[in-house]
Amino acid sequence: MKQKLKTFSDFAKWLLPLEVEYLLRTEKFEDPVLQDILNKVSVFNKSGKLILNPTIDKRKYSYLKSWISRKLNDIDVDILLVKISDLDKKVMTDSLLPDDEKAIVKIVKTHDFLPFYFMRIYELVQDYRSFLLIRVRHQYTQIISQYLEKYKSAYDHSKNISSKLNEATRDIVNQYAFHKSGSKKWEDFLKDVFYDETMDGLNRYYAIVRLTFLYYNYNQLGQIVSLYDYLDSEIAKGNFYSRRILLNYYSNRVMLHAKLNGMEQAEHFGYLSIRGKGSDYIHYLNNLCSVLLKRKKSKAALSLMQQSIPELKKTMSYHNRVGFASLLIKCLNANNKPAEGQSYASTFFKAYKDKILMHRWHTFFSAYLQSLIMQEKYNEVLSICHRQKIMDQEFDYSQRAAYLPTISWYYQLSLYKVGKIDLTNLDEFISTSEKKFRINPGIGELMEEISQHVPELIK
Repeated sequence: MKQKLKTFSDFAKWLLPLEVEYLLRTEKFEDPVLQDILNKVSVFNKSGKLILNPTIDKRKYSYLKSWISRKLNDIDVDILLVKISDLDKKVMTDSLLPDDEKAIVKIVKTHDFLPFYFMRIYELVQDYRSFLLIRVRHQYTQIISQYLEKYKSAYDHSKNISSKLNEATRDIVNQYAFHKSGSKKWEDFLKDVFYDETMDGLNRYYAIVRLTFLYYNYNQLGQIVSLYDYLDSEIAKGNFYSRRILLNYYSNRVMLHAKLNGMEQAEHFGYLSIRGKGSDYIHYLNNLCSVLLKRKKSKAALSLMQQSIPELKKTMSYHNRVGFASLLIKCLNANNKPAEGQSYASTFFKAYKDKILMHRWHTFFSAYLQSLIMQEKYNEVLSICHRQKIMDQEFDYSQRAAYLPTISWYYQLSLYKVGKIDLTNLDEFISTSEKKFRINPGIGELMEEISQHVPELIK
């Protein structure tokens, strides 16, 4: 009995709040015991306390666990995608079985609206019609042809929207990567796509992802809040749902609330985002641990990162790898282990120098130089900055909306400490820089850090 309750308890703790909200909206059980258990799961997701009654028939827990899994699988768009892909492969390899053909027809009959992967379904049906025609098969030809005719204009429209989304993506990403302007022109188009409930789900989802990116480029966080509040309600209705999408959504909430300085909310969403270990796990972990550091929970952050080093080896994203290394160095520094931070930074830099300089160099060197500053190794700070020509890149990087002058201040501090500039020079530089970038909420913390090394600067 205890093991069964532990199994259900672990399952309940694995569920995500919006999954539970969808389940509560979906059905009210006539059996008050089942309803009570589901309500307790909902309470856990809000309060963190799960209290289960061990005297209840264990079959109730088993039934509810199966029911929850079935209900979520029914709306999981990624499960549908796997099914579509498998059926299309069988069509193309002439290996369809009678049950497979019935499954295709069922998909065609099921939707009276455009499903999430509508374009993939339409292409599957196109291939299936060719399969039927060449074999002079008439059993399903009529219903398949009617579907293709009925949704042809919708398919053409979706493909056109998809093509325009690709254009928008290039402009938006180029602005982030190369500081090119011009992505703002896509805002109205992306909003129209996302809020169009007659549009297929994939295009709508791609639109909100790109809108999020665009608004971060322009530091328009309030616009993201409105988008996410709407998306939150849509997911609770069962739209846009897959475990992968939901974990990504929670991770995006982490970044949003962190930038809005809502660190408690950011931490909450951060722990939700790492309840599954998919291909983006390291990215989500990085976001959470960054928040934990800001909340002065450095021990928890370091523990999480050290436990996740095996997961780091699985990621193919050097953007995430460099981000992980940078945060691990910061975690070691925050736990008063700057020598270990320096050692890890030096080893990682030797192994991935080209990748670091290509991906998130500013984040990495901010952490690396901090470990040296903490050890008062000012000459090494200057040496690294000169060898890697960091200050040459710093000006271009400073044009970003959320720029924090960490490296510039470390560099000037080091110049002062080795006697290459005096206190007046340092004071003028810090004061001018602080005024220019004071909109960044991290500027106060950076000032506090610098003042620990130069108390006379505050005086």
